[in-house]
Amino acid sequence: MRKKIFILILIVLSNSRALIAQELLTLDKAINLSLEQSYGIQIAKMQQQAADLQVFKGNAGMMPRIDWNANLGTALNQVNQKLANGTDINRFGRSITPNSNVVMSWTLYDGRRMYATLDRLRNQSQLSQVQTKMMIENTVLAVMRAYYEVMRQKETVKFLETGIKYYDERLKITEERWQVGKGSKLDYLQSKTDLTTQQTEMVRAKNALKNAKIALNDAMNRTSEVDFEVQDATETMFEPSISELQSKAKTNNVNIQFLRKNTDISLNQEREAQAQKLPRVTLNSSLGYNLNATNAGLFLYNQTVGLNTGIAATWNIFNGEIVRRQIQTAKINTDILQKQQVDLSQRLDFELERVYNQYQADKELLKLEEENTKIVEENLQISLEKFKLGGSTILELNDAQRRFDTSLNRLVNARFNVKISELEMMRLSGELVR
Repeated sequence: MRKKIFILILIVLSNSRALIAQELLTLDKAINLSLEQSYGIQIAKMQQQAADLQVFKGNAGMMPRIDWNANLGTALNQVNQKLANGTDINRFGRSITPNSNVVMSWTLYDGRRMYATLDRLRNQSQLSQVQTKMMIENTVLAVMRAYYEVMRQKETVKFLETGIKYYDERLKITEERWQVGKGSKLDYLQSKTDLTTQQTEMVRAKNALKNAKIALNDAMNRTSEVDFEVQDATETMFEPSISELQSKAKTNNVNIQFLRKNTDISLNQEREAQAQKLPRVTLNSSLGYNLNATNAGLFLYNQTVGLNTGIAATWNIFNGEIVRRQIQTAKINTDILQKQQVDLSQRLDFELERVYNQYQADKELLKLEEENTKIVEENLQISLEKFKLGGSTILELNDAQRRFDTSLNRLVNARFNVKISELEMMRLSGELVR
């Protein structure tokens, strides 16, 4: 009884392990796992947080600076004095001079440079967000490509299994005909050779499927030993117009956003440089305490507490044309970035049109391949039945099988090409990561 229970437990455990090993990994789950586990995205998000922390008025110089200063000094010396009233002082003296003050400096006007600096900090923070989005998009793109490759290899194995069934049936027919003397041994040997060739292709396809799964696990930062099943290829639901894609790309494409933010930062730097040509007005104030205590001298004890306030203005007249060169450099950098933005926008239009045309062609080819596969499979079934009844030769059957094998291979690649074209179209239009 115990032995039966033990065997039953082993069966349950083995089945549960098989279920765990063959988990159904959806595309959404694969993307979410990669986003959670990616160290690159985690680093990008931390860099974004650091950039966000830099955006505050004090970092742009808009807030006052307040410092507390304190000092304690002492002096030991021999004092020898002869005063006008005839008094003589000749003794060893010491003095203590503690002092402390609170100093405030507040820039009231600097040619609005502080406002340009604050805008630059905001744009740098937004640029960091765009860089994080670029990292996320690259990760999603890699995962989706790897996932589609697993789907392609899975369908390759599936279609090879279908083809092998026909080769196996043909082998049985030629063997039976050879055994009863109605066929030649040559037909049997050729059938066995062709079946072996297909079985060899199956071994390669299964190995390619394993390697594709390893690549997908790597993209998700999982161990390579984790096994899973992917979804079957589904029809595409992404049906935009070319004008819609080009319009979205000008707003959502991450490379366009990256150049746009860099252009904004360059414009801010240009404003900062321009502000150096204007005067700088600063409010200065200090509250101080001073004490001087000595046992030798005219004043034995001297203490002061005072508040000082004033406004200072500085206007640089000439500094070796450094400011003028900084302004010129900033304008050149801005012009470069604006031209790069226009150039990228034009290239995106052409690239999107090319990818869109390829996508439409791939969908049409897929439709043709699906129809053709049904025809060649029906043709193979008829040819196999005719060969079984002796109505056709093995050469005709070989031709039908090759046509079927080629059609299945083209169908697998056609489905994969549609997905890749769709993926590229979504990436260029900025629809991959919203």
